[in-house]
Amino acid sequence: MHISQIQLKNFRGYYSLKLDFSSGINVFIGKNASGKTNLLEALHYLSLTKSFKGVEDKELIKNKESKAIINAEVIENTKKTRIDVLINEKGKKILINDKGVNKLSSLNKFVNVIVFEPQDVNIFKDLPKVRRNYLDINISKLNPLYNELIYKVDNLLKERNEILKQDVIDFNQLDIITLELIKEEKQIIEMREKFINDLNVVVNKVVKNLKEENNKIKIVYFPFIKLSKNYLNEATELYKSNLENDIKRKATNIGIHREDFILNLNGMNIATNGSQGENRLLAICLKLSPYFLVDEKSKHPIIALDDVLSELDNNHQKKLLGFLEKLDQVFITTTNINIKNASIYEIDNHHAIRRTK
Repeated sequence: MHISQIQLKNFRGYYSLKLDFSSGINVFIGKNASGKTNLLEALHYLSLTKSFKGVEDKELIKNKESKAIINAEVIENTKKTRIDVLINEKGKKILINDKGVNKLSSLNKFVNVIVFEPQDVNIFKDLPKVRRNYLDINISKLNPLYNELIYKVDNLLKERNEILKQDVIDFNQLDIITLELIKEEKQIIEMREKFINDLNVVVNKVVKNLKEENNKIKIVYFPFIKLSKNYLNEATELYKSNLENDIKRKATNIGIHREDFILNLNGMNIATNGSQGENRLLAICLKLSPYFLVDEKSKHPIIALDDVLSELDNNHQKKLLGFLEKLDQVFITTTNINIKNASIYEIDNHHAIRRTK
């Protein structure tokens, strides 16, 4: 799949913009704060209906304007899909081929954008919730059921925590909610384990393309409890043994919402033993790897890389660009690097012009 065209109206700093894109590598080149990253935000919004910057929707609307609009055309094989997004103070409205969307998660069927942003270099050293977010986003794109399970677990956790906050706890109701929670968590652990196992295969292949040395990469997942034939009983006992602590803290302190993973480079945890350069390069590899978990070529994700080249030396820049040339569609922001075999867009003060060859 690839995005063939995008139009913006009152989005971030853009008053009005229309750009046609090619498959292969598309480069947004310009000074800092010129509007390059905002373009990636718009592309990402088409996939997950939110900014990867973590800002509220209303902040995406240009100052003093009432609404922002994103229109895009996505091509999969020969099929064209039109996506229209309207964002205002009350919320957002999504249309696919002029029909409203009930589930925002269904957008992944039409456009899937993977973003790398500068702060992703800290993914291995950051808080566990950052790595869980990586899991949740990527697994939900591969399996829509995952989103529903996460939603159920979140609601059950809220119910359980509300019970724990009461002065007089209803232990019968607590047991009922806990049992429901345990059953839903089992499916999430299974999906996370499968994803990590599949990811371990492809991430090693990606690393071989970008890193000279012969390295062994292994992502190690830490479920809150290991799956077994006696999962239900063992998980129930684990929740019981933690009940006193939960009551004391008035919150649930074990479960899938506390899980984590690490990445080992040649048997050593990259977060504590890897150099800054190794952390950066392997973070890029981790973010790119889900591309190869999509079997159907026509549904391969679109890759958007924000300022990914600035901290890489010339050798690793060449390796990365050579690797990216093999992918279906890639967007890169940069301040001054000209890239061969790419469509170049010059960005200045939230205006964009496609450079003629």
